[in-house]
Amino acid sequence: MLRETLENPVSEVEGTNRDLKKSFVKIMRGGLAVLYSCLLATCSFDHGIDPQLGIPTISGTVTFKGQPPENTEWVVVVASRYFPPSDVVELSLSQSQKLDLSSGSAPYRIEVPGLGRYAAVAAVWKGVGEPIVWSDILGIYSASLSGGIPFPDTVDVAPDAPVVKGVDFNADFAAVNRGAVIRGRIEYSGIWPDNTELMGIAAYAEQPQNLLEFFNVAALNISLPPKVDYFDYRLAVAPGTYQYIVVLWKARGTSAFAFVELGSHETAPGSGIPAVVTAAKGDTVRGVDIFVDLGKAR
Repeated sequence: MLRETLENPVSEVEGTNRDLKKSFVKIMRGGLAVLYSCLLATCSFDHGIDPQLGIPTISGTVTFKGQPPENTEWVVVVASRYFPPSDVVELSLSQSQKLDLSSGSAPYRIEVPGLGRYAAVAAVWKGVGEPIVWSDILGIYSASLSGGIPFPDTVDVAPDAPVVKGVDFNADFAAVNRGAVIRGRIEYSGIWPDNTELMGIAAYAEQPQNLLEFFNVAALNISLPPKVDYFDYRLAVAPGTYQYIVVLWKARGTSAFAFVELGSHETAPGSGIPAVVTAAKGDTVRGVDIFVDLGKAR
């Protein structure tokens, strides 16, 4: 064999090249087959999570109070790394399947996009023919109730415990089905403070004159998104007359009583005179716009 190789070096090299090419083709075919099988199985090579521990998941049970409005299209549970939520894309990726509303409670399961701390888990409602408004919250997983305001509790999805169960909470359809609706646009001017923790909108039968009256709120939504130029809000209210509709701001780390009024619905922008809004049963009152000066957020 050695002699034949020395006598016919070119033939031997050509034969070796052919063998190498055949081996390369086999390897490529085998690699592509493995890759194709992996794709079919939607496997991943390495996301830093032990497959035996499971996909990062938050699950629990939502207990309903009241009856869904007739125009209910669906209710889902969402998980947000921030509260109020500002990343619509993240929310769309961090939501459960549509909940079963046929009974008094429904289980849910969210495959969250990654490990870490989630600032809020909440049930979100959508009406038929209406745009998705992530602030239409029926209920939130909360740690405490301060001054009538539920503050969200965090949920930690840890590397050693990526499957979190028992995140149970209540959802009240009265939040979106109080008999009437007020709609409008909030326009912000100025620079958003970095220490913004909560943004809300509240409706009062009368303008509050002290702290006790401030928490005697007729309707409240504290999940408005921050860091936006404007926001089209929807606030469910009981039929009646409201003399004060105001946007509220809270700084991170302050007490539940430290809300700051940034702007209200006025007879004319900048007039300083609150405009009265009357909503009859079944009405949707539109054009209840509010101009906000972020310079007051201190």
